[in-house]
Amino acid sequence: GLALSFLASSLWLRGRPYTLFGPVFVVAVGVGVGVGALPADLLLWGLAAQSTQSGLAILLGLSLSIGVGLLASLLILDDFDVSVVERGDLLAPIHARLGFLGRGHIRLIVAKEFVDLIRSGAIKKMTVSYAIPLLVLLGMAWLVDFAEAPIPINLLSYAPFLGFFGFNFYSWLTILDSPDFMNGLPLKVPDLIRAKVVVYFLATSWISLIFIVLMAWRLDEWASLPTSIIVMFANSVYIVALTAFLMGLRPNKAIFDASIMVWFWIGTVLPLLGLFLLSFTQGDVGLYGNWWERASQDGLAATAQMYDESMVQQGYMGMIAISIGLIFASALLWKLMDKRWGRSEFSN
Repeated sequence: GLALSFLASSLWLRGRPYTLFGPVFVVAVGVGVGVGALPADLLLWGLAAQSTQSGLAILLGLSLSIGVGLLASLLILDDFDVSVVERGDLLAPIHARLGFLGRGHIRLIVAKEFVDLIRSGAIKKMTVSYAIPLLVLLGMAWLVDFAEAPIPINLLSYAPFLGFFGFNFYSWLTILDSPDFMNGLPLKVPDLIRAKVVVYFLATSWISLIFIVLMAWRLDEWASLPTSIIVMFANSVYIVALTAFLMGLRPNKAIFDASIMVWFWIGTVLPLLGLFLLSFTQGDVGLYGNWWERASQDGLAATAQMYDESMVQQGYMGMIAISIGLIFASALLWKLMDKRWGRSEFSN
C-alpha cells in the first residue's frame, strides 16, 4: 500500500497524462476486481500471501513492493521551476460572496485564503485529495455486499470517518504560504487559525454532504440520513477544531511531538470509537452475543436475525448525545484558541 501510494504520488507530480488517465485506471481496476474480471489475490499481494500461506508468495510480494518503491523514487522530479500565472482581481469578488461571515477581519482573511488557493491551483488538488478517499468508501459499498459480513455496517458507520480526512486538508492549508508577513499586521495567530478552519468547512462540507447522500442512496438507508448528517458535520468540525487548537499553524511539525499526539489520540479515538460502535446498534445486532461462534463457523457468510428495538433507540440517542458533545467541545476549543495561541508569532 505504501509503495503504490508513493508511485501514485510520483506520477501525479509529473502532471498530464498521469493526472488524467491515472484515476480512470484505478477505477477500472477496482470495477474489474468487483465484477470478478481481475483476480483480487494477484493484485493484492498481501491477500495472496495470506490465502496461499506460501513463503514464495511472501518473498515475491515483498520484492514487488520494494521494486515499486524504487521505481517511484526514480520517477520523482528534481524540478523546482516556478510557473508564473496571471489572474484578475479575485479578492473583491470573493469577499463580496462571504457576506454571511459579517464585516469582521475573519471575513477578509478567509477571502485572502481562498485567493491563495485559487491562484496557486491548490484548491483543485486539495479537493481531489479530499474526495478520492470518499469515492473509495463509496466504491466499497458498491463492490461488497455488507449484508453477508459478520459486522452490521450501515450508513451511520461511515459518518465518523469523514473527520479523519479533515486533518490532511487543514495541514495542507497551513503549508500553502508562509504567514511571516502577518507579524507586521494588526492580527493575531488565532485569527488566522479560525479563518483556516472556516475555509476548510466551506471547501469540504459540500463534498461530505454529497458523499453521505450518495451513500444513503446506495445502502437504501434514507431514514438514517438526517442523523448521519448531524454526526458527520459534528465530527468534521470537532476534528479540525481539535487539530487547530493543539497544533496551531504547524500540524506537520506537531505530529512528531509525542506530548501533542497523545492528547490528539485521546481526543479523537475515544469519541470516534464510541460513534462507530454505537452505529452497529442501528441494524442487525444478533451477532453481538455470539459473534465468534457464528463467524468462526460461517466466516463472511455468518448471519443473524435479531432486531432489538431498545438497543437501537439507546444507540441512536447515544450517537446524538456524543455529536452534541462534540459540537460543544468544538465551541470550547474555539474560545480557548486565544489563550493558547494569542501570544504566538506567525510561523509555520
